[in-house]
Amino acid sequence: MELTIALVQMEIVDGEKESNLRHGLNILKELTKTHEIPDIVCLPELFTTGYDLKNVKEYGENIPGETIEKISIISQNKFVVIGTILEKENDKYYNTAFILGKNGTLIGKYRKIHLFSPMLEKEFLTPGDRIPTFKIPSLKDLTIGVAICYDIRFPEIFRTMALDGAQIIFVPSEFPSPKRKIWKTLLYSRAIENQYFVVGVNRVGQGKSDEFFGCSLVTNGYDFLEKLGAVQEIKLCKINLDILSEIRKSLPLLNDRRTDLY
Repeated sequence: MELTIALVQMEIVDGEKESNLRHGLNILKELTKTHEIPDIVCLPELFTTGYDLKNVKEYGENIPGETIEKISIISQNKFVVIGTILEKENDKYYNTAFILGKNGTLIGKYRKIHLFSPMLEKEFLTPGDRIPTFKIPSLKDLTIGVAICYDIRFPEIFRTMALDGAQIIFVPSEFPSPKRKIWKTLLYSRAIENQYFVVGVNRVGQGKSDEFFGCSLVTNGYDFLEKLGAVQEIKLCKINLDILSEIRKSLPLLNDRRTDLY
């Protein structure tokens, strides 16, 4: 099965929720007008607020809530949308990825498990406690997983999603400079280890405390199918999922695990 994925490598202004959301919605509107409408659109981590966590109580919202509703108006009957926002539930706040179906309803959500202390996540947010995978009904029940930024340093969750049948892992991120080489290496490694596609979508531009280098990419562990630069850019990338069965047949890595030992 062939898919077209839109990588939305966008600039974000920390703390400017309304303008960031408007910017993201305008990008989605433009994607509905492209010659080839994508199957899945992936936005960066915290694309509406950036890392202004000291004001999380002002920005946090339910999922689904106002942001999801506004996205749904644009994306319904067009494409699946993935991104992360600040979620509020029972006086707790999470960095939460949403998976919004093509029919405009929420397929599911993933709360970031590994909180990043240098950006104050442990001070203001609560970690997630589940590693779900999601089936996409509009794409023949394609199984995907989501990890968020710092999660890519923890291979265990990527293996868990592989064993749950994931074929693509989306990684919305705000991975800061000067860690471009680490970003590429980690995403490539996770794809090699688990024999699936990994889609990393990073923020670009200057934040309050950090600069972000972009370099959003798509890899199947054998090659980089798409790799963006260091400026705001929206790119469509075609992938063929059929290659995964060929990769796994040529090297049955997952079957060769020593489950009696680990």
